[in-house]
Amino acid sequence: MAQVAILGLSNFGYYLALRLSELGSEVMVVDNDRNRIDQIKSYVSRAVIADATDKRTLEKLSLENMDAVVISLGEKLEASILSAFYLKEMKVKRIIAKALSEDHARILEKIGVDRVVFPERDSGYKEAPLIHRAGIVQYVQLEKGLSILEMKPLEEMVGKTIRQLDFRKKYRCQILAIRANDEYQLPDPDQKIEKEHILTLLGREEDLAILQKKPK
Repeated sequence: MAQVAILGLSNFGYYLALRLSELGSEVMVVDNDRNRIDQIKSYVSRAVIADATDKRTLEKLSLENMDAVVISLGEKLEASILSAFYLKEMKVKRIIAKALSEDHARILEKIGVDRVVFPERDSGYKEAPLIHRAGIVQYVQLEKGLSILEMKPLEEMVGKTIRQLDFRKKYRCQILAIRANDEYQLPDPDQKIEKEHILTLLGREEDLAILQKKPK
């Protein structure tokens, strides 16, 4: 069970706290807005009304014992930078921070933040392929030019086995799983691909892009 602290209940921090709690993490949230704390306190392990930019407050919370601390202080760029600086001084194991701009991100990286996220930008990038190609169900961009996507099978795939299609050679990507009736199955070379299936594919972005352009 991961122990995570979230400093600031912007929309990103609020929904991140909810989801982490659903996944089983032990979540502590810190915000100086009593209303926001009241809205979430029944869903998290600990909810603290406090100023996340106050060094003494942060030290009292023993954040160095957390597996990760997330900085999500809304539109307060200076507050985010100050909190990150204090967390580094406290030798927090892993710091994740929401960035408001590219310059903000560079400053956070200079301080030593382990991961910088752009929630609005990232959600836009993630949504674009789903809108651009109707057959795409889910899309995740990985590092080094690799991506994972979920898509409905092409018409030319339906009724044929993975072996018959010589899938990896023909489409230059790997089937990681097949979703049928809301259940994921490991791919079997002799399994027939059905129209109702959803294929989870791993491949290079350029190869997946070619696959997406094929007629459905």
